[in-house]
Amino acid sequence: MREPGFWWRKAGLASALLSPLAAGYGMVAARRMGRRGVGAGVPVVCIGNFTLGGAGKTPTAIAIAQMLAASGEHVFFLTRGYGGSVAGPKRVEPDADSAAQVGDEALLLARAAPTIVARDRVAGARLAKAQGASVIVMDDGLQNGAPAK
Repeated sequence: MREPGFWWRKAGLASALLSPLAAGYGMVAARRMGRRGVGAGVPVVCIGNFTLGGAGKTPTAIAIAQMLAASGEHVFFLTRGYGGSVAGPKRVEPDADSAAQVGDEALLLARAAPTIVARDRVAGARLAKAQGASVIVMDDGLQNGAPAK
């Protein structure tokens, strides 16, 4: 495997013009992600990065959940339900809920393990724990650093 060719090109006008924007984005992201978290009461495995879509987070989260389940853990997924209208916290019912309600990714996750949709992830983690989760897997944990609402 080889590194991309653009790694070795000299920076051009586009990179110079975008550099201040990138620095500003980095400062905002660092401030948001530096906020103190809240304990979930069970271990949380966060699969994520700052890339939106196409990085393989969901398949990775499913694979990790399957490994955890095979080792005896009661795994729950926790997701914000991107694309859905439900704010939650709500346990996804894959045969009753629609993508318009909970988002298509939540439906996919719910076919692998119990899944909670919650815009307020603290409330979602509480619901998962109350329903028997011994570990929570999040595949969109770094996509939104907003505090609980």
